[in-house]
Formats: sequence, structure tokens, C-alpha cells
Amino acid sequence: MIALGRAAAVAATLTLAVGVAEADSFGGIAANEKSYLVGASRVCSPVVVTAGAAAGSPACHAAPADEVARMSTRLPSAERGPKAALTATAKGRALTVAGADGAAVATWTSADTISRVVDVWQSPTGRLIVVEFVVRRAGRELHDVVGLDRGLGRGEPPATPPSTEPPTAPPPTDPPTAVVDPQLARVVAAARKAKGKTALKGWLIVLSLAPDHPEALYRLAAIDAAGKRADAAIARLEALAQSKAPDALEWLVDARFDKAFAKLVGAPRFRAAVGFDRAATATYERLMGLGGEWEQPLAPCDRPELRLTLRRDRRFTLQLRTSCQGSRDKVTYRGTWAATGDALTLQLPKPDTGDDQIPCRLAVDKDEDVLRCQVDEELAFEARPSRR
Repeated sequence: MIALGRAAAVAATLTLAVGVAEADSFGGIAANEKSYLVGASRVCSPVVVTAGAAAGSPACHAAPADEVARMSTRLPSAERGPKAALTATAKGRALTVAGADGAAVATWTSADTISRVVDVWQSPTGRLIVVEFVVRRAGRELHDVVGLDRGLGRGEPPATPPSTEPPTAPPPTDPPTAVVDPQLARVVAAARKAKGKTALKGWLIVLSLAPDHPEALYRLAAIDAAGKRADAAIARLEALAQSKAPDALEWLVDARFDKAFAKLVGAPRFRAAVGFDRAATATYERLMGLGGEWEQPLAPCDRPELRLTLRRDRRFTLQLRTSCQGSRDKVTYRGTWAATGDALTLQLPKPDTGDDQIPCRLAVDKDEDVLRCQVDEELAFEARPSRR
């Protein structure tokens, strides 16, 4: 369900001279992580962080309800307590956001002296940091909100020429496979079943047989991260980024969302290794690089709400929910997917034999990928990545 954010905390409205939302509270981050909501209806574009510093004020405007709905806003949990990935502190007009290791992530200067910091949030991929703080203005204490854009995905996406042809189903393709010798296959299978020191030894043996084996590098990086050996973990991922194996990119994408690496997400070396802050180029990365989740917001009596989840094993779940004049319906489909170039096929198994196919095509709308699919003559959808 689309989250529209929480209501404004105060009723008074004042003219904002500095471009930061005034006397209001943070309402959530847009699904595409390019804007955020203040109060119930004020949409703001964040200030861009360059070389660790941000200057200026967010650009905000009062948005109608339909624009707010299209944002598909999420309200993440505030970063609090000993496990917080970020902390924010203020001195005078200077606001500093630091990572869990205490290193500064971003700095920003307010137009007014900051009395105290209320809370800090970050988007699922870490692109946006939002800080709510208190300033004293005109003899009153007011809550202000600033969003800082760290730059994830600000590179130009691959150009896709416009097509007037309807999407057609590409020939099915299987996940990339590599030819392995039987001995290596046996060692890999044993390492997957092992735990603790036995697993560590097993994956080291795999590397001795295949020095750039993607899964071995990934598993060893996770073991290093669990052992709080951050530099060693990142070094493994950097080696994985250099691997020529066809599935190396898939493991790098997995690392972006693996809880084993959660504490490393803010580290520049980690982000560079897994490709967090560059535009996707390969089809797999465009489809899966932000979590493999795609969505279309609900427009009652017009278009269904859609959630498409693609998984690394080439399986998918498609949920459709419709609502019109009090009538509601929800249906879930499951099947497999295959991609070739900018074409994606969702394959639904039939009860008897064969598959039904839903042809889709990857395109670019401004600076964001969009997935256009034609289910049948009457039903089509246009989904965009959902950051998780």
C-alpha cells in the first residue's frame, strides 16, 4: 500500500525564506529516492553532496494529492541507538552527519542557528539522508527538514532509443553459467554446506582451485565482515569486481543488500566495489541493481497497483491489486523470467503444458529506468524501480 507520510505537526504556516520546510515534520522518502515529503503535501528536492559537503537549501513546493501519491513515499525508521548507521550533530549553523565509524559523511550549513537535532533517516540504498532539526526564528522554535543527496545513481543511465514497436518476447535465456571441473564442483558443494571455520577453509580451497571464483570471493567477504574485518571484506569484494566470471556482477549486486555487509554500506570503498554509486549498464544490473523490485502505484478505476519482484534464481512474483467504487481485487502470479538486451519476458506456467509469456521492455524516462509490460490486449503496466 502506498504510504502518504504523516500529517504536519503544527497548523500555522509561515513564508519560508531559505527554501527549507518550516514548522513541519519529515513525511517520507519517494520510492525513486530523488525527493522527500515534509508534512502531508510539501515535496522537496534534496541538496546535492559534493566531496562530502552540501551547499544551499532544498527546493520545495506544495504538491497536489495525486503528485504525492505518485511518489509512493516510504517512512524509514530513524537512526537511533548504538546500532545507528548514521548520527547527526550541530554546532552553530553547521550540521554534520557521520557514519557508524564516526567519520563525516556529509556537512551542510543552515541559514539559522540550529538548536538541536531531532532525528536522522536514510533511504534504503543510502542515497538520501534526511535530518530534522530545530531552529529559533522570529522568537519561536521551529522544526526544519533538510535532505542531502549523496549521489547514488546520479550518473547518466544508458541511452535507449525510442521504439514504436510493441514489446515482443525475446528467446528465453538461462542464467550465466561457467564450465567447472568436477573436483571444483565437489569442493564448492561442500563449502556451501559447511559452517564456521570449516566453511572458511572450504572457500579458501575453492579459491586455490579458481582464484577469481565469484561465490568464493563473496562468501569469504561475508565471513570477514561478520568477523569485523572490514578492510579484508572490502578487498575481497574489490577482487570480485575484477573477476571475469559471467556471474560476478550478480554477486556484486547481491552484496548491496546482504545484511552481512549492512555496516559497510556507507564506506566509499564498499560502494565503489559493488557499484552502488554509478549508473547501471548491464541489463541484469538495470533489473536487479536496486533490489529487483518494481512497482506501479494504484490509480482507482484506472490502473492497478503492481509489485513485481525479480529474484536472482530467475523466478518472479507479480502482485496486482485493483480498486474501483468499493470493489477490490488482488491476484498473485509466480513464474520465471528471462532477459535479452532491453527485453524481459515473464513466463507463467500453464496448468497443462508450456508457458504464457508477458513481454516487457526496459526503457529510460528522464534519468530513471522504466519497465513497460503488455499482459494482454486490455492490461498493460509501467513499473519503476522500488528501492529497498
